[in-house]
Amino acid sequence: MIVTLAQKKIRFMCTLTFFFENIDNYDSESYNVKKRNRFHIKVKMKNINIKSIAQEAGVSRTTVSRVLNNSGYVNIETKKKVDQVIKKYGYTPSAFARYLHKGHSDIIGVLIPEIENPFFGEILKVISREAENHSLSMICFNSNNDGNKDIHALVTMKNYRIKGLIYTPAVDYQTEKERQRISNLLNDIAAPVILLDRKMDYYKNADGVFFDNFSAAYQATKALIEAGHTNIAIINAELNRVLARERQAGYLKALAEFSLKTKDDYIFLGDYTVETSYELAKKCLTLKDRPTAVLTCNNFTSLGFMKAANELGIHLKEDIVCVGFDRLNELEIMGIPFNYIERNTQEMADKAVDFLIKRLAAPERPYSQHVIMPKLVLRNM
Repeated sequence: MIVTLAQKKIRFMCTLTFFFENIDNYDSESYNVKKRNRFHIKVKMKNINIKSIAQEAGVSRTTVSRVLNNSGYVNIETKKKVDQVIKKYGYTPSAFARYLHKGHSDIIGVLIPEIENPFFGEILKVISREAENHSLSMICFNSNNDGNKDIHALVTMKNYRIKGLIYTPAVDYQTEKERQRISNLLNDIAAPVILLDRKMDYYKNADGVFFDNFSAAYQATKALIEAGHTNIAIINAELNRVLARERQAGYLKALAEFSLKTKDDYIFLGDYTVETSYELAKKCLTLKDRPTAVLTCNNFTSLGFMKAANELGIHLKEDIVCVGFDRLNELEIMGIPFNYIERNTQEMADKAVDFLIKRLAAPERPYSQHVIMPKLVLRNM
């Protein structure tokens, strides 16, 4: 039996109450009797469950379950009798037990890859608020871009009987075996799945909310070219990620459209972390033929670039122009103008929850995708 913290507190309080209410009556003749009674109360409290409540109330376990879950018919007198026993012992069934009974919970699961990333922080804030507006709770897991943690979280949420899942995959699962495994896990959850930000083209049983990464990189590179820059570098992630491939393709398309030669020395591939991006930025900024503009492909990449530029005494706009993905709150606070591609986190999260609610109401509706278009915020060209 799973013993809740509340039940433990009740046992302890019942023991203390009995002891202090009767302490003045203790004498040598009655002490052992009272001690046995006190011990008996502790034992009784220890075994309180649906079965013992049913026995004391003289009803079936099914009846007690109906009263606890407020489901099915129970006549008024029987309900009163059961409620009295429940109140007597302060019994509260575990949430997990209720979920097992109902077959699902009122919890939606959210699985993200980078909880420290402000982009996902903003998304979580909106999802939490929208879930509450629909009388749903939220449980969140962070995979830290680790496929094994991804799988562990999905198994855990399956056991929680979640009502729905909003999911950003930790990695781009490459092999057929990996893809089949993750697909099976998502199907086993037996709840609506909404993919967020990262695509899984091989998994068809999900709605999706995505950002147009190709258009974002294309528009940003085009804006730099139109501002007079012809030597434009890119700091991106390795191309085994869908996001990185889409952003790289947008960058290359803009260069080709303006008949600008692609320079391999200007393409830097890392892992979207501040540390790696800082090292790549130092290499970029110390090139003999240094670029006049740089496209940084996520907020951590932008921070790494800014750190390297600051250490090298290189100033934005005067020495080099940068356009990055996502607003940098740190720069906003310091009043430093920064060019960025805005990804509307409010719209992304709102649409993800909207898809989930609609899927719960109409499970057979056709699956659909919502693509959010980029907005360029140019302040320092």
